[in-house]
Amino acid sequence: EDKHNGTIGYPVRSVYFDSYADADFYDKLHGLEYRKKVRLRTYSPDSPTVKLEIKRKVGDSQEKKSLIISKEDAKELINLNYHVLKKYESETASMFYNIMRFNGLRPVVHVEYRRKAFIHPMNNIRITLDSDIRSSETDFNMFNELPILVPVEDYYFALLEVKYNAFIFKWITDLIGFHDLTRLSYSKYMVSRGIFERYMA
Repeated sequence: EDKHNGTIGYPVRSVYFDSYADADFYDKLHGLEYRKKVRLRTYSPDSPTVKLEIKRKVGDSQEKKSLIISKEDAKELINLNYHVLKKYESETASMFYNIMRFNGLRPVVHVEYRRKAFIHPMNNIRITLDSDIRSSETDFNMFNELPILVPVEDYYFALLEVKYNAFIFKWITDLIGFHDLTRLSYSKYMVSRGIFERYMA
C-alpha cells in the first residue's frame, strides 16, 4: 500500500492546458493515434513545488515526462507566462517551453479527486482507485484551500486503474475477472470538460 494513502487516500489536483483551438481535446475525441496532454499536478495546495507533466500516447504505448517547478512558477504558467521555464536549464524544460509557447497553451480545466494507491516493486505494478472526481472550467487556482468544484461522476463511483511495465501477475487478472470488471477508456480530462463538450465542441 502507498505510504501516502492514510485512511481515505490522498488528494490529487491538476490543471490541464490546451491550445486555443483545443487541439488536444479534439485529438482525443476523434481517437487519433498520436495525442498528448499537458498538466500541472500537486498533492497539496501548500506544497512549495509542483509537477509539470506531459503525457504522450501513440496507440497503446504511453510516455510521461515531468519537470519539478516552484509553486510561484506554476502560478505564472497559469497566467500564461511561459518564460519562467527558461530558468530551468534542462532539455525537459526547453521541451515544455517550446510546446507551451508555440502551441499557445492555456489552462482549460482544474480537476481534483481522491486516490488510494497500491504498489508492488516487481515490474513497477501500481493499482489506483480514484473517486470523488470534481472539476471547474473557470477557476484554475489549484492552490486554493477550498476550491469550488463540481462533481463529474457519482460520489460513490471509483475508477480502478492498473499500470505495469511488461507483464502483470496472474492473480491480479484473476481478481479482475472474478469481479466481472470491464476494461474501458476513461479520461478524467475529457469528462471534466463537460461544459465545453456540451456547448462548444
